[in-house]
Amino acid sequence: MTKKTEHNPSFEKALSELEAIVEAMESGALPLEKMMAQYEQGMSLISFCSAKLNEVEKKIEIMTKKGDKAVAEPFDPEEGEKSEARSQ
Repeated sequence: MTKKTEHNPSFEKALSELEAIVEAMESGALPLEKMMAQYEQGMSLISFCSAKLNEVEKKIEIMTKKGDKAVAEPFDPEEGEKSEARSQ
């Protein structure tokens, strides 16, 4: 993905590439033109990763049993943290 962005990279691969770009840019060793190209690619990867995270966030649901029916409820990360704190 360094030269061209893949059509459907995995989130992990995109994040890894983004980390490599950040490291290269922070090194200060890139010429200006290469820095700009890396910046543009990084922005594209950030957009891709954000979209993937938003997509996954919408899909996350907790299945709970309500009476004799299973009901999907939206995931609430704060509620998970509260129940973990209570169990400790």
